[in-house]
Amino acid sequence: MASTLLSPMVDYYNDEEDLDSVDEDEDRSFRGRDSEEDTEDASETDLAKHDENDCVEIKEQMYQDKLASLKRQLQQLQEGTLQEYQKRMKKLDQQYKERLRSADLFLQLETEQVERNYIKEKKAAVKEFDDKKFTQKTYNFSLMPFHT
Repeated sequence: MASTLLSPMVDYYNDEEDLDSVDEDEDRSFRGRDSEEDTEDASETDLAKHDENDCVEIKEQMYQDKLASLKRQLQQLQEGTLQEYQKRMKKLDQQYKERLRSADLFLQLETEQVERNYIKEKKAAVKEFDDKKFTQKTYNFSLMPFHT
């Protein structure tokens, strides 16, 4: 019976040892969780830094690409081979030619009008001269004495 009585006590003490070992296991696992959480936090921070670095690198690459593109466009502009420049020059050339044509037509119109006015004035002058000449002849005839 003594063994029966001892057995619950032994079990009790054994349970305490088990409890101690469970406590130690929990401490280890709890610390492990802290450590894992710290690792996760650290890895999240590292990922954030890595993402930030990637973002900066992408922005830098975009900047460099844009800069290279602008330099290439400037070089083409200086050479006169930039497509947009050529289109604008072609448009300006067409406008220039149209203005020259309009100016030439205006000059022709003005010249024709001046020539028409010159001809009218010349005819009017000739007519006036003829009228004066005729009037003077008639006047001179009226002043002459009649010979009978």
